[in-house]
Amino acid sequence: MADTAAHLVDRVIPAVPVRQWVLTLPFAQRFAVTFDRDLCREVRAVFMRAVLDDLLRRARRQGVDRGRSGGVVFVQRFGGALNLNDRS
Repeated sequence: MADTAAHLVDRVIPAVPVRQWVLTLPFAQRFAVTFDRDLCREVRAVFMRAVLDDLLRRARRQGVDRGRSGGVVFVQRFGGALNLNDRS
């Protein structure tokens, strides 16, 4: 994971302000998206659409008419002890 982060910082993400967003789901939904790839994809899409739409709306209020945003998503399915986050 550290190599991936270094690659993103050094070669992919331009030198612009960066913000981190975290989506945490209730236990029942965590379990559902853990085993349903299509549901996980849809949850990520809805989350990214909501975040990016909000950022663009804020930019327009500040006079930036043609703002652009992007995102990198990592799905973490385990806790700090490498246990599956289903009821830990």
